[in-house]
Amino acid sequence: MSRPKGLLWLPLFFTPVCVMLNSNVLLWITALAIRFTLIDSQAQYPVVNTNYGKIRGLRTPLPNEILGPVEQYLGVPYASPPTGERRFQPPEPPSSWTGVRNATQFAAVCPQHLDERSLLHDMLPIWFTANLDTLMTYVQDQNEDCLYLNIYVPTEDGKY
Repeated sequence: MSRPKGLLWLPLFFTPVCVMLNSNVLLWITALAIRFTLIDSQAQYPVVNTNYGKIRGLRTPLPNEILGPVEQYLGVPYASPPTGERRFQPPEPPSSWTGVRNATQFAAVCPQHLDERSLLHDMLPIWFTANLDTLMTYVQDQNEDCLYLNIYVPTEDGKY
């Protein structure tokens, strides 16, 4: 059986149904699908302007009934890396960037010596040391280039 031109065969409950779709309708359906995909992407990965360039964050729900989701911008530079000639000098403003900088992952932390866990257990309260293993996962990536901020912004749809 040959298909008539201008018709699109769509399966509906495993039964072929012939539906007349004009090319303009297909174009509109495609445009709407792309638009809703982009809107969802913009809601999930918000982009904001800073004095140094644009950054892309991440909208994250919180495991809490009272607080709504937050927008988090991780690893946002607040100063130039204190390396080379800038080492042991006052911080200088960061260089600006072009395009959109990805701010969805933590940056390196400043070097710190945390190997003596028994010493930490003696010095710190129990409520802190109970989560020490979780903390250690965040301080594995250490570098002198560590002048970054993690910024958390409440969203408008959060409950207060």
